[in-house]
Formats: sequence, structure tokens, C-alpha cells
Amino acid sequence: MRVLVFNCGSSSLKFELIELDAGAGRRLKTIGRGTFEGIGGLGRRVLIDSNGTRSEHAESPHDHAAAALEAIDWLESITSGQPLRADAVAHRIVHGGPDLAAPAIATASVLDAIEAASVFAPLHNPVSLGTLRAVSGRLPHLPCVIVADTFFHQTIPDYAREYAIPRALAARHRIRRYGFHGIAHAWMVERYAELEGKNAGVNLITLQLGAGCSVAAIRNGQSIDTSMGLTPLEGLMMATRSGDLDPAIVSFLSTHENLAASKVEEILNHNSGLLGVSGISGDLRAVEAAAKAGNRDAVLAIEMFCYRIRKYLGAYRAALGSVDAIVFGGGIGEHAADVRAKICEPLKTIGLELDPALNVQADGRERRISADRSPIKIMVIPVDEEQYIAKAAARLVTATHRAGASGAP
Repeated sequence: MRVLVFNCGSSSLKFELIELDAGAGRRLKTIGRGTFEGIGGLGRRVLIDSNGTRSEHAESPHDHAAAALEAIDWLESITSGQPLRADAVAHRIVHGGPDLAAPAIATASVLDAIEAASVFAPLHNPVSLGTLRAVSGRLPHLPCVIVADTFFHQTIPDYAREYAIPRALAARHRIRRYGFHGIAHAWMVERYAELEGKNAGVNLITLQLGAGCSVAAIRNGQSIDTSMGLTPLEGLMMATRSGDLDPAIVSFLSTHENLAASKVEEILNHNSGLLGVSGISGDLRAVEAAAKAGNRDAVLAIEMFCYRIRKYLGAYRAALGSVDAIVFGGGIGEHAADVRAKICEPLKTIGLELDPALNVQADGRERRISADRSPIKIMVIPVDEEQYIAKAAARLVTATHRAGASGAP
């Protein structure tokens, strides 16, 4: 089965045409993949075919829909030159809203639910919907599947999901913890269970650390808590997001700096985190370089970043009771050995012990990095969102076809 996957960011789009083993759901090969960055601006595009031949161009289309159509043109050009051969199209959606809980065929009612959820993800859902509609217009014969980042966290119990605000107010506005990065966390759970032969019945703490950062507590393969909440602003300190803070800071800054609440929220989303504390960059690599050169604000930014992750690890260790492993994923989680060490080394008392040599060797590689004597394993598992989305789409399309063939309702 071939699945064409589109993964929209607020100003970027990744795509990949994946050929899967229909039974096992494993990737057999990638027909072609690419990334469009800085959409609507100067930007750039990177295209890579099945032979690994790479082409780069220093411009990007004017919007996500145009980028997706260009991706289809390019895929057709590197294959037969005929209309694209695929069995399904799948789209990552950031926010599935309160009424969608699992991958779904993009019917009118499903699209309406995603449209309604745009109030929670105004930078992401609208561009994803625009892309989806453009691709469906170009490839109307293919089933279209949506996979949302919020789906994996639908299993969070109400005592962890709800905020301590008046119930009527929460119900009126559908305010609750939705959680994000669900596709990444789900991939780490599935892959760890596969490596350990445990059929997903595992207790894990998964860390998705990149420009955005989140942590999830996993019991028996299901999410029972996660650090991001109604929006991706809550939780860990991130590249440019503040993460957890006293909510009174918003009204304080609004009053004392004469700023609209929306402007304060903009500061918390785009000018805070590593960037705000270091004064240098939201890119951890630049902050680490400055810290090594003696910049005290950069040192503080890294200390804060790691400390806050340790706090969540301790909290989720308590929430879960028993933990099989801590799993690192994402750009920072997969590549920043020093950060992994700073996070884990003070946690020997709760069963985490790194092997320094293995930690350094796991630069973007899938492997155990804990010492043999560590009661809790520590793993690096590179995240493959596109493969997870393709597998989810393939399962749904196959089940739908079987139900149709059997006459099931």
C-alpha cells in the first residue's frame, strides 16, 4: 500500500510518499519526500527521491496548498510521469477538537469538527484544511485520512484532563487538557513496545524535545497525562515558549506594560523560553555555544530547561508508580547528549542511570543509553511521524474496505 502523507506546520510543509507492507505496516521504501520551509516568504524547498538524490531551491510557494500541489507534481515527475499512484492520502492535523478521538476518513462532518477546533489552533488547523482541500481536489479518487496530534491523549482520565475552574465555564468553552505531539509520543510507545516485544502494554515517560517540547505519562501503552494543555503553551520550557507560569503574569504585564492580553500571549509564545532567558536564540545549539563561551544567561537558560524536564519526570514517575523506560525523541532529545546527561544524572535516586559512552553514541540513533544496572531503562528513539501517520491511514482504509466488502454498517 502506498500512502501520501502531508504534515503541515504554521509556515512549513513536509510530505512523503511511503510504500508500506500491507500486513505489518512497516515502511518498505520511500518513493520521495521533501520539505517546504518559510512558506509565504523567502523560504526554501528540499526534495529527495528514492535514490537519495537531493535538490534544494531558495524559494517557497505562496501558501501550503500550492506547496502540496507542487509536491504532487514533483512526485509524478520522478516516477512514471503519469498520475500519482497511491492508495490513500493522510494529513496531520494539530488539533482534532473535543469530538474526534481517532484517525478518520475526511467526511464533511469530520472537516466541520476540525474547522471548529481552529479556535484552539488558529495558526495550524486552517492551513491544514486548505492543504487537504487542495489535495482532495487534485486526487479526488483517493481516500483522505486525518490523523490529529490530540488523538493519542484522549485516554487521559478526567482528573488529569480537567482544569480547576468553574465546571459550567469549562463546559461552555470546551476548556480542558487536549495535549499535543500525540503522533510523536504514540510513535515512541509503539516502537519501544516493538523493540521489547511487549505488545504496547508498557509504562513509559516519553519526551518529545524540539522547538516545541512535551512529556507524556504512559500506562499500559496509553496516555494518562501530558504537559501541554488547552494549547501548546503549557508545560515544559521550549525554544520560544515560556511553558508553565503563574497565570497572573498575563494580567500583570498587561496592566504594567500597557499591553493587550493577546500581545502578552504573543510574547509568551514567540519571545520566551530559551530565546527569552538567554537573549541569544531559541536554537539550543546556539545557546550551548554561548554557555560554553561563558554567557551566564545562556547557562541559566539551559539549567532552567533541564530542571523543568526533571520536575515532570519526577511527577510522572510518581503518577505511574512503575516505569519501564524513559524515552527521548525530537531534535533535542535525539541529538543533544549533554542535555540528556544534565536531565538524567541527578535522578539516580529514582532509578535513572545513564551510561555516558552509550549516551554520546546515540546521536540520532535508536538505542538504549542507560547503564546495565539502571532499574529504569533510558532510550533514544528517533521519531518518524510520517510513518506513524501512514500506518494509521493504511489500517483505517483497509478496515473500511473490508467492512464495505462484507456489507457491515
